[in-house]
Amino acid sequence: MLRSKTIIGAKFHVFRSSDVKGDFCLGKWLVQPQRNTLQANGATKHIEPKAMQVLVYLAEHADQVVTKERLIAAVWADTFVTDDVLTRCIFELRKAFGDDAKNSQIIETIPRSGYRLVAAVRGAEAEPDAASVATRRWLVALATIASLMLLGISLNVGNLRRRIFRPTPSAPVQSLAVLPLANLSGDPEQEYFAEGMTEELIKDLAKIGTVRVISRTSVMGYKGAHKPLPEIARELGVDAIVEGTVQRSGARVRITTQLIEARSDRHLWAESYERDLRDVLLLQADVASAIAGEINIKLTPQQHASIAHPLDPEAHEAYLQGLYFWKKLTEEDTKKSIEYFQKAIQLAPDYAPAYSALAFSHTLLASFEFAPSRENYAQAKKLAQKAIELDDSLADAHAALGFVLCYGDWNWSAAEDQFKRANALEPNGEGAHGVYALYLSDMGRSDEAISEKKKSLKLDPLSVLSLENLGLIYLQAGQLEKAIEQFRKVLVLDSKSAGAHGNLGLIYDLQGKREQSISEWTEARRLSENSPSTIAGLGHAYAAAGQGREAYRMLEELRQVSKSRYVSPYEVAGVYAGLGNSEQTFLWLQKGLDEHNDSLVSLRVDPVFASLRSDPRFRELVRRIGLP
Repeated sequence: MLRSKTIIGAKFHVFRSSDVKGDFCLGKWLVQPQRNTLQANGATKHIEPKAMQVLVYLAEHADQVVTKERLIAAVWADTFVTDDVLTRCIFELRKAFGDDAKNSQIIETIPRSGYRLVAAVRGAEAEPDAASVATRRWLVALATIASLMLLGISLNVGNLRRRIFRPTPSAPVQSLAVLPLANLSGDPEQEYFAEGMTEELIKDLAKIGTVRVISRTSVMGYKGAHKPLPEIARELGVDAIVEGTVQRSGARVRITTQLIEARSDRHLWAESYERDLRDVLLLQADVASAIAGEINIKLTPQQHASIAHPLDPEAHEAYLQGLYFWKKLTEEDTKKSIEYFQKAIQLAPDYAPAYSALAFSHTLLASFEFAPSRENYAQAKKLAQKAIELDDSLADAHAALGFVLCYGDWNWSAAEDQFKRANALEPNGEGAHGVYALYLSDMGRSDEAISEKKKSLKLDPLSVLSLENLGLIYLQAGQLEKAIEQFRKVLVLDSKSAGAHGNLGLIYDLQGKREQSISEWTEARRLSENSPSTIAGLGHAYAAAGQGREAYRMLEELRQVSKSRYVSPYEVAGVYAGLGNSEQTFLWLQKGLDEHNDSLVSLRVDPVFASLRSDPRFRELVRRIGLP
C-alpha cells in the first residue's frame, strides 16, 4: 500500500515496497494495479491481469533479483505453468513500457537467474506543502467525512461498497465485442482451445439481452494486434470491449476477463474464474452472466439455463477442435471438422450444438461444391432435426435446418419458417440473418435480402464471407456498381479473396469489359488453386470474349479435374451458356436437376443464364425446380 506521513508539509510519500496494493509510479508511468492500466503523457495502456501481478511483485521487491521460480509461485499459486507463460508476461510489460530488453530502463533480465525491477518506485500522489489553519480545518472536515464513509463501507450500508467502487459506463452499453482470448497455456497447439472459448463466450453473450455482439469472424482479425482499444471499437462500431486470457493446465481452466468502455478507454470491471475442465461451460456461463450484470442486463432463469450445460471434457475439446477447422472453409478442413464433431457426439450423445455444427459441415460440403448435394443435405437434415429434438431453443439448429430445407429439399415456405424461428430465438445471432439473406436473394426478393444481409453485417462487419455475400446479392439484383463497391471492400480486407476477384470478373463480363473480366478470373483461378468454379468462370469469360478455343480448353480441364474431385454440372452449363450453345447448356442443367444440385436454386436470378430466360425450356426447368 502507498502511505504518506501524517505531517502536513512533508514533500514526499514514504513507499513500502513490501506491500504494493495501490497505485504507484515507475519513472513517468502511473501504474494502476486495480485497473490493470499504465498511464503516461495522457495515454492509457491496458495490460493483462497476470502481467500486472508480475509487475506488482517485482515492485514489492524493487532492485532485487527475483527468480523465475519465485515469480511463478507468487503469481500462479497452485497452478502449473511453464516459463514461457512468465516470459510472455515480461514481454507484454516491456512492450507496454516501450522498454528495450538489451538496454532496459524498467525490467532487467538477469541471465540464468530471473528479473529485477530497475526503475525507481515511488508513490502515486504528492503531499501538499505546509498549509494554513483554514486548510487544516478543511483537511479535518474531509477526514471526518472520509471516516464516516469508511464506516459505512466497512458495514456495507445500503451496498455502499459496490456503489462507490464499481465504475459505471458513462452511457448505456448497447453493443460490445469480445476480442480473441489470449492463450496463456504456453502451448501453440492449444490455440484452438482459446479460439473456441472466445467463440463460445460470444455465442453466450449473443443469447442474452438486447446488446449487439460482434461475431467471431470479425473479431478474430484482431488476434495478436496491438491497436488502441478505442480504435478497435470505432472499427467495429461498439460501445465496449471484452478482452482477456484463457489458461488450461491439467484438468483446470482459468479465464480472466476485463470490460473496457470504448469511448473513454476506461476499465469498468475485471475478474478471474477457474473451474474444473468438466465444468468449462458453466465457467463460460459465469463470465457471460457477470458481463451481463456489469452492463445492467438481468438474466431470466431461461437465459441462464441456455448458456449453462455440463459436458464431458473430451467431448467439449472435440467440439472446439471441430469449430476451429470448420471456420477455415476449405474442403480438407471441413472434412476434419466432421471427424471432430462426430467424436464429440460419440462422447456426448445429448449435446445439441455438436449435432447442429455437424449439420452445417455437411451443408458446407454441398454449398461450396466440395461434394454432391443430395447425400450431404440428407445427412445434414437428420442432424439438424436431432439437434432441435434435443434443444428446440438452439437458434443455430433452426438455421441449419432452414438451409437444408431451402437448398436440399427446395421447400421454400418451410425453410423460411425455420429462418424466422432462428432469428426470433437469437436476434443477435449473425448466422441466421446471413443464410436467410441468401435465401431471400435466390427467391428474387432482393430488397428484403439486402436489408437482412445488412443486419448480419452489423454483427459481423469485417467478415470477408459476409461482405462477399452482400456483393453477390447486389449482383443478383442487377445493382452492379454497388456490387463492385462491396467486392473492392473485400479486397481491402483480403487481397487474396478468390471469390471477390471471380465476382468482379463476372461483373466486368456483364459490362462488356472483356479483358478485365479475363484478368480477374485468371487471378481468381490462381488464388483458388484451380477450383472447378474458377476454371468454369474463366471459361465463360473466354467464351463471352469470343475466344471459343480457350473456352473449350477450360471445359477439357474441367473434364480432367472431375476424375479426381467433384465438378458441378451447373458450372459446366455456365461455360456452354457463354458459348451460346443452348443444347449443351440445358443438357448440363438437366444433369444438375437429376442430382438435385443446390446451385439450381439460384437459377432464376443468376446473370450467367439471363440470355436463356425467354426460352420455354428455361421456364420449364424453373417450374420443375419449384421456384416461385
